Amino acid sequence: MKKQFVLILASLFLAIPLISQDKDDEEDNSSTSRSYWNRSKIGGAGGVTPIVGMFDNKEIDKFLTLSGLPALGTDPIYLIGGEGYGYIMFLKNIRMGGFGASGGKTVATISAGNLRKEVEYNVSYGGFLVDYVQPIAYRLDIALGASIGGGEVNLTMRRDDGGFKTWDTLWTDFGNPSKLASSYTRQLNGTFVVFTPHINIEYSLLTWLQLRIGAGYPIMFSPEWKLDEKYDINNVPSKIKVSGYTINAGIMFGFFGW
Repeated sequence: MKKQFVLILASLFLAIPLISQDKDDEEDNSSTSRSYWNRSKIGGAGGVTPIVGMFDNKEIDKFLTLSGLPALGTDPIYLIGGEGYGYIMFLKNIRMGGFGASGGKTVATISAGNLRKEVEYNVSYGGFLVDYVQPIAYRLDIALGASIGGGEVNLTMRRDDGGFKTWDTLWTDFGNPSKLASSYTRQLNGTFVVFTPHINIEYSLLTWLQLRIGAGYPIMFSPEWKLDEKYDINNVPSKIKVSGYTINAGIMFGFFGW
């Protein structure tokens, strides 16, 4: 995972010289090209940032397969994110703001007797972000930064016998331990401190519209696990967390000074 993340970052850096060849057609041909490297950024923006998470799921897959469920495997997990920021004027090209993302996937199986089992795996994280933004060409910037905040890994375990449901039978089953053993829902919730370094390449189509592509690497630590958001869970494997890199794209709306 780490090697792939390094390759993504390297690809982004290699792409910069190619993209930076874009010239300002709106400038007077007789004028000399201005230096973008020393420009000071101003403005602020907010927008939507879809994310593809390439996470290492091997540890949780062990428990899924032991329970007779399909593994999450190496398939990506899709998250929807949002971000807002503004440049602070007393530190050149530094912007601050907030970020959040959430997404997940579900694995399920139906066994003999119409017994359905499923696990819904959800990831969410976000927090305070700081970026240093370096203009490298007309309308084109590269942003290096990180966010720090909190995150969650939620595992919702469901099992159902496939029987017909009525109001009365639900209450009858609630008082019958043998019935509860065949149909139930439990939620395992892990909360973490999350630090996420990231890099973005950003291109302003208009003074109010910007596109971006980038990569990040969320790091989760200091976990606390609860059952049904109430009871402590002990001896949770340390690798049950988000581990891996992300690729993001985005469309931002605001004010982008060129």
